[in-house]
Amino acid sequence: MFQPGQSGNPGGRPKGYGTLREIARKHTDKAIQTLVEVVNDAGASPSARVAAANALLDRGWGRPEASLAVRQEGSSWAELMERLGKQPHTPAETSAEPPALNS
Repeated sequence: MFQPGQSGNPGGRPKGYGTLREIARKHTDKAIQTLVEVVNDAGASPSARVAAANALLDRGWGRPEASLAVRQEGSSWAELMERLGKQPHTPAETSAEPPALNS
């Protein structure tokens, strides 16, 4: 294990990492245009068109936040907390619905 104050990567990033990124970024316009062409190509496979559309949306709007909803049939949130040995602390934790994860 690393001691406090000791870097887990003392050599830093490998040389050329920034250069590779800069070279790739120079081709951004052409890459985006290629994705647009695939999306608009009726002869392209549906999976290729969907992949291109997703890539464009991810770059233009960012990826959507991921969330996880866990439900167990026949059990309330308070009962699940009790099974885990946790005591509910707030009224929201004692309700039948789990608290929102993205508040």
